[in-house]
Amino acid sequence: MRPIPMTLREQARAIWEAGVAAVASDRLVRNVVSCDSRTLSVCGESFAVGSLGGIIVLGTGKAGAGMASAIEAALGEELVDAKVTGWVNVPADCVRPLRRVVLHAARPAGVNEPTEEGVFGTQRILELAHNSGPNDVVLVLISGGGSALAPAPVPGISLADKQAVTRFLMRSGASIQELNTVRKHLSLFKGGGLARATSHARAVITLIISDVIGDPLDVIASGPTVEDTSTVADALAVLERFGAQPPQVPESIFTVLRHPAGVRSSKFKIGGELLGGGDNVVPPILN
Repeated sequence: MRPIPMTLREQARAIWEAGVAAVASDRLVRNVVSCDSRTLSVCGESFAVGSLGGIIVLGTGKAGAGMASAIEAALGEELVDAKVTGWVNVPADCVRPLRRVVLHAARPAGVNEPTEEGVFGTQRILELAHNSGPNDVVLVLISGGGSALAPAPVPGISLADKQAVTRFLMRSGASIQELNTVRKHLSLFKGGGLARATSHARAVITLIISDVIGDPLDVIASGPTVEDTSTVADALAVLERFGAQPPQVPESIFTVLRHPAGVRSSKFKIGGELLGGGDNVVPPILN
């Protein structure tokens, strides 16, 4: 008996479902994280469970809830209760209770700009990062939308200032690369800021799910654990390209960029893996 041909609607749905399944955050995380009573394995790195001080789970992004849930499931209840602490900034509609990782509502659903709740959550992430010690393993969960979910303004600018420059660049048609070039130089978290905060940890491993074309690691969520190759001159050039000037963009933004507080160290070593992006989606769709 011949199979009944799919309608165009059914074909479209099947294509969409194949693409979504290919980048399901829980599946992607479980592919690279495993644990038994003796050994924790993450992205090919192994750690003796008995030698670990703690496992600190930090992150930001729209896929953060699924990623954090998968981490807890992979580690198992006993190890999670004994060793895990964590905080992940997510949109409000993604919040649900987990055993030890806090999913924090950093912005309302559908509002893609920094908020006071995001600032609070990012401060908590940085506190946990700074408190990590030489026996701790830090797992960083990064996914699309992470930039707006993790605002941490540098001294000299306010959240309102960051909101103003973000809105200006988005209205002006700036690319995500241009927008994040500016964001990184106005943040304590982005452009490697989180990596610098975890410098005392035994190991820091970043798990990344991309929604950026080409999957550039320094652009996804503005690269909180990735060395920033851009400069303040690059950020100023982006603003100049779009004709930014006060009062549309606050004077404080230009002041901070023209007179940065100091040279940011780029000497940090972070392990990690791009778990999913466009390359994961296309093959299942074509099939």
